Amino acid sequence: MKYLANFLRICVGLLFIFSGLIKSNDPTGFSYKLDEYFSVFSADLEPSQDSLIICFNHQNQIDTFSYTINPNQQKIDIVVDQSPWINNTSDESIFERELTFNLNNQEIYRSNTTSFDTLRYISKLSYEISNKLIGQKNIGNLKAIDTIDITSHIIPNPIYVDFFQKLRSFTIPLAMGICVLEVLLGVALILGWAPRLILSSIFILTLFFTFLTWYSAYFNKVTDCGCFGDAIKLTPWESFYKDVILGSATLLIGLGIKHIKPVFSTPFSVKILTISLILSVGFSIYCWHYLPVKNFLKFKKGNDIFQLANVPDNAPSDVYENIFIYAKDGINEEFTIDDISQRNLKEEGYVFVDRIDKLISKGFEPEIHDFKIMDVDQTNDYIDDFYSDSGFKLLIVFNDIEKSDNESIDELKSIIRFCNENQITIYPLTASKTQNVEEFSKKHNLNIPFYYGDKTNLKSIIRSNPGLVLLQKNVVIENWPSTRLPSEKQLSKLTIQ
Repeated sequence: MKYLANFLRICVGLLFIFSGLIKSNDPTGFSYKLDEYFSVFSADLEPSQDSLIICFNHQNQIDTFSYTINPNQQKIDIVVDQSPWINNTSDESIFERELTFNLNNQEIYRSNTTSFDTLRYISKLSYEISNKLIGQKNIGNLKAIDTIDITSHIIPNPIYVDFFQKLRSFTIPLAMGICVLEVLLGVALILGWAPRLILSSIFILTLFFTFLTWYSAYFNKVTDCGCFGDAIKLTPWESFYKDVILGSATLLIGLGIKHIKPVFSTPFSVKILTISLILSVGFSIYCWHYLPVKNFLKFKKGNDIFQLANVPDNAPSDVYENIFIYAKDGINEEFTIDDISQRNLKEEGYVFVDRIDKLISKGFEPEIHDFKIMDVDQTNDYIDDFYSDSGFKLLIVFNDIEKSDNESIDELKSIIRFCNENQITIYPLTASKTQNVEEFSKKHNLNIPFYYGDKTNLKSIIRSNPGLVLLQKNVVIENWPSTRLPSEKQLSKLTIQ
């Protein structure tokens, strides 16, 4: 037992040091994972809200829709658009019009209705929450707008939901704190300093991580736990099994704790721990303020991003199945097309809720699969133009333009001017709302067109807001954070041959 306990002590200690250093190398990336967990926990713990049931009665026909109440909205705007009556059939006595229903600017229903007597055509809306009628409205004009106040029907969030929401504002210090703690616990365990306290702390921390990885694996949420950052990718189940083994090893060390002897005297061990604390804190702050010392992201220096985004010929594609969600007695159920064809769900009391595409089998996915360069309307993707540009090009990444570092804006404007003068194509990318982008551009006098991408993808390009990525053709030449932007002289050496 003596040799096993000491062997495991070294292994667990080294693993904790390695894990802490890997995450300290990319504290911003680790903070993104913590933010995902806090967001998922707060969403999963939110109370289930009632549904607004909308009944549309027209020509003795009733269509029913269900809309789940959003606790962040105090009202629901219902807009009914009706086109003018037209006669498009051979029977001149039949008229038809198109109906469109929008709830809070989201279309939920579109259909055609017919009538033999348009003057006597009657349509009416009624609304129910928890089987209680809360309002009704006759639809007479071509366009009808109604607003429903749902404030009294919203179920407030419990205190722990608000707690997780508030934690999202502290993900950076929490990420750094966990990284430093892992390093210190690993060093202390190897030194044999205060073994009972250190083992207890390691076991509690391991239990915490075991719960997180189990939650990710079982519920298929936060599918990359970030245990070793982007250096070693583990699936949620792999991470869970790793933590189970780590917890078991910690228990075995505890059984042989009497065999763990201090390597050095207590004062000298404290000095080593103090130095470890200073170095790990300094390293974590450095990597947060600038960029990771070792870049494990896909847009790292030397990578050809086109090759990483390329899908081989004849690669298998994703296979999806249409799933229809219907509600009965407040419970949602899923049905396939075959299920619906064999049953009359309306007569059985079911209410249509939504239609989703469910993934049946996963096809080939390239390492870079969500990189897009969209226009302001989010309709055109210029990624092919980007890849075909064989010259130098500069990505300017603002993953969140409202929270970007504005202290370097003058340097950034100088870089943009240099690029324009030297035929270096710039691609300013953001995931922010158009209005916020326009306000930012006007405030800082940035006369450049912005492109739009996915926020998660932009965060994975570079750990800075903003950050610069210089490419020649599709090969990454260099990365710069907002805190260390290149001078014109540096850019000249890299781009002017």
